Amino acid sequence: MRRLAVALALQTTTALQTPTKKPLPLRIDGEWYDARHYAETTHAGGRWLVEYARGRDVSFLFKSIHSLNEEKARNALRKLPKIDEPRDAAPYGFALGEEPDEVEIDSPLRKELRALVRRRFGTDPDAAKATPGQWLRIGLFGALTASAWLRWLQGSVLATLVLPFAAWLLVAHTAHDATHGSLSKRPWVNYWLQFTAHPLFFNVFVWIPQHLHSHHQFTNEHDFDVDLHHFAPAALSPETPINDKFNEAWTFCWKGCLTTLGTSLLQPLRTLLDKPTPNFDVNITPVPDDVSKKQLWLSVAPTIFCLVYPLLAFGVGRGNWGLAVLESLYPFVGASLIWTAMTQTSHVQDDCHQPVAEDDCWTARQIAHSYDYSVHNPRERELVAMLTAGLNMQSLHHAIPTVAQSRLAGLYEEYAEIAARHGAAPRTSRNILTASRELLEYLFENNA
Repeated sequence: MRRLAVALALQTTTALQTPTKKPLPLRIDGEWYDARHYAETTHAGGRWLVEYARGRDVSFLFKSIHSLNEEKARNALRKLPKIDEPRDAAPYGFALGEEPDEVEIDSPLRKELRALVRRRFGTDPDAAKATPGQWLRIGLFGALTASAWLRWLQGSVLATLVLPFAAWLLVAHTAHDATHGSLSKRPWVNYWLQFTAHPLFFNVFVWIPQHLHSHHQFTNEHDFDVDLHHFAPAALSPETPINDKFNEAWTFCWKGCLTTLGTSLLQPLRTLLDKPTPNFDVNITPVPDDVSKKQLWLSVAPTIFCLVYPLLAFGVGRGNWGLAVLESLYPFVGASLIWTAMTQTSHVQDDCHQPVAEDDCWTARQIAHSYDYSVHNPRERELVAMLTAGLNMQSLHHAIPTVAQSRLAGLYEEYAEIAARHGAAPRTSRNILTASRELLEYLFENNA
């Protein structure tokens, strides 16, 4: 394991930190730019975040993540060299249509929300990073997770049962914020703490591009949000054709027990083996161009180890096949149930597919297509945020994605008042149990 970690470190550091003369094309507001020199020398989030966007349209992402320093970002953009559209350009990593709807991002709603974050944090993006309390919890949950893994290696049933919960608490405090660059002001810290999602929850090379460039820019848009298609043939959107012979909500249910095997293993393997995604003609979850197959294999190896090691150590080695199967599969099933509950309740809802009052406003769409819970009581809101990576305030996160989850609870009430004034009041449920029930009710009705 240690040699594997060192090998992965060397590969990823070399690939994502070594300067290259190859252009780094990005499209913003219809113009193509070469961001190579800026990414290597100046970009506050580090080269790796820009590298993941190579060849993509990042218009909405560029504007939404610079709420605290928009003027600086615009000035930097003006200085980037403009280039012709690359011959192999694929502006949308996932697209079933030609172009997404034209919407306004510089709307009155967004301007008022930008004023809110500036009142709270000033114009320094570092002020919106993780709080000291979040870092303390990262230390505690990191120690708990490491202890669970050590005992798992030794064949402890109790540690195996605890492992997915401990790992989630660590991931909830690190990986999601790190992928948005909102965890730490140091890019290398964000880069490495993404990998706390390995080996149980997701492969960062596969997940980040689909999460940032597809889901966060085009939330719940059938033709451009890849997240609506991971459970195919289950219809997560009213626009998805349904199977009139079988209610595919049951497909969602069984796939929901195995989601992280998909995000950690099957999705990267499709790139490695050049295979299409089931129910599609192509692989809809490719990795960034800068990630080599060798690097991707190394990133997948810990997941393979976790599946194979118990079978060899406790099955073949000790003849205890019950323990072997438990240690091999349960951590992924447990992680999958947590992952499905935490992520799908936030968008797969009937309310999230209802008309939007300000349909031409990108921020209003982001809010309307997200679902919040446990937000009405301040103490409950903050506590649940610690347990869910702040996903209980998903609409706020989508509206202002570069504020760390530990700071969202303090913004929520004023944010909700602002959104309501603009006809974009957050859509909410009482708690995660009621939200989960509503998710299943919507799925079974939508697939009927």
